[in-house]
Amino acid sequence: FAATLGVLPFAPRAFAQGDDWPTRNVRVVCPFTPGGSQDNIARRLGAKLQDYLGQTFVIDNRSGAGGSIAADNVAKSPPDGYSMLLGGIASHAVAPNLYSKLPYNAVTDLETVAWIGTQPNLLCCHPSFPHDTLPKLIAAAKAEPGKISFGSSGVGTSPTLTMTLFKQKTGADITFISYRGAAAAASDVLAGHVPLVISNIDSLMSQVNAGKLKPIATSGAKRSPVTPETPTFAELVSPDIVVSSWSIWAVPKGTPARIKDKLRVATERALETPDVIASMKAGGFEPGTMTVAEIDVYIQTEIKRWGEVIRAAGIKPE
Repeated sequence: FAATLGVLPFAPRAFAQGDDWPTRNVRVVCPFTPGGSQDNIARRLGAKLQDYLGQTFVIDNRSGAGGSIAADNVAKSPPDGYSMLLGGIASHAVAPNLYSKLPYNAVTDLETVAWIGTQPNLLCCHPSFPHDTLPKLIAAAKAEPGKISFGSSGVGTSPTLTMTLFKQKTGADITFISYRGAAAAASDVLAGHVPLVISNIDSLMSQVNAGKLKPIATSGAKRSPVTPETPTFAELVSPDIVVSSWSIWAVPKGTPARIKDKLRVATERALETPDVIASMKAGGFEPGTMTVAEIDVYIQTEIKRWGEVIRAAGIKPE
């Protein structure tokens, strides 16, 4: 399903009189560390939701285990509208396939509320790294198996799975180094400890724009508008290497429909504002809309796809 930006006017009168949610701070649980792409999204939208709904949306970063720690925390929270999850490919499609005894069920314990958008992953290198194109990287990795390494934020994330597909399609032997977040991985590349980093594109664009990181490839179906000179994995390697990191709001099962409706409408209003659109697109993130039914079908297709990839690659939890 294409996530295309739509126009949906904010209509407060659609909510019943006496609906006073929220009356206190709302906790937004983000599955990744501060400073990364997902944290940026949570904070951008949280600020707008605060403007529209009159209460503070507090970002609660709970990283680790491919998003499952954050998702489990929200799944076990009271369904009262005061705990919400920035869910996505990691928490909803990868973790259910990666962990045999996941403490929550992304489909039955959490309810989707709103689609936020998508972004590709970006593979970058230190500017001094000599193998700075995909053909050069493939040749070098085959010539010296295991010598070249890349940093990324854990096994249960879309950047790491992008590289899993890359290795499957090319036979390139590149060593994965796991970090708690994109910022830590990028820091090690900037310091010269690791030559490559891959992350959601929004996490790396500031370093790219500053000339501190050199982009090699993106994982989108087409080139990103923020790095138009950077080719895609699909162009140079295989059309199967198209990976999007997608983001949604999710809440505990049983959250009242009136609260979900109010959150969804406020979110869609936020995603239509010029400053949010400009800020997100500057980082390579494409805001959009889907119906809840479309989101749920999309999640099922992603669960199936990444289950097949994880099993074929023999990926195990860290």
